[in-house]
Amino acid sequence: MNIRQCRRSAILITACIVGIAAVLILTKKGLRETDPVPRARFEEYEITLTEEAVPSTLRQWQSVNPEVTYVLEFTDEPVSRRIPVLLTADPQYAMTHNLYGEHDSMGSVFSDASESSFGSLKNLVIYGHSSRTKDWCFTFLKKYADEDYFDSHHQLRLEDENGTSVYDIVSLARYDLNLEGTWLGWSSPSLGSMEEAGEMFRLSGEYLLQQRNGILYHGQNVLTMVTCDMDEEDTRFVLQAVRRC
Repeated sequence: MNIRQCRRSAILITACIVGIAAVLILTKKGLRETDPVPRARFEEYEITLTEEAVPSTLRQWQSVNPEVTYVLEFTDEPVSRRIPVLLTADPQYAMTHNLYGEHDSMGSVFSDASESSFGSLKNLVIYGHSSRTKDWCFTFLKKYADEDYFDSHHQLRLEDENGTSVYDIVSLARYDLNLEGTWLGWSSPSLGSMEEAGEMFRLSGEYLLQQRNGILYHGQNVLTMVTCDMDEEDTRFVLQAVRRC
């Protein structure tokens, strides 16, 4: 990389950090659109999932970074995506560093440890960047906006210290943070009661792009995955799933 390219990368990274800080003011833990800095190892674990050398289980990922607390698995032909998720007390660091600790504008996929839920119905909120050019992090979540894709991709799996659980995908919503009064209740990590959970699903109704009917909620854990919409500034795609009983 020559001097001009280094300067250009530095400027892009600085602009990214400033942008992320501005969005955090609006959404507490929102994610700003950024373009990735190419990193071979980062690309390996996100894209080339058939290589034996790439970690796949939670224990294997924890040998890379002990903050990895979950592994998400999506069936997305022709490969299955297995995405490590950090549980971190420093989300701003996670947004600008990959799980190898390298500075990377695509950051890590993470959940905020300071907002973990205790003693109530749990809503695990996981954040990840999107890219305009690369299929990294949570860029692929926008595929669920397509009706055929949403209808043919019903489930995902979440591995944690207790094993692997199956989640039914129930909805994809889009939230414009520039609009006054935009509801952000999906970002709450605790659902105090069945009624509160039902209210969350009800209030998300006007923002839905896709919805799957026939899935009953009995108080099981909710999984909420958040990424930015690269086409419009300060908008978020939110994919939600509920644990299968």
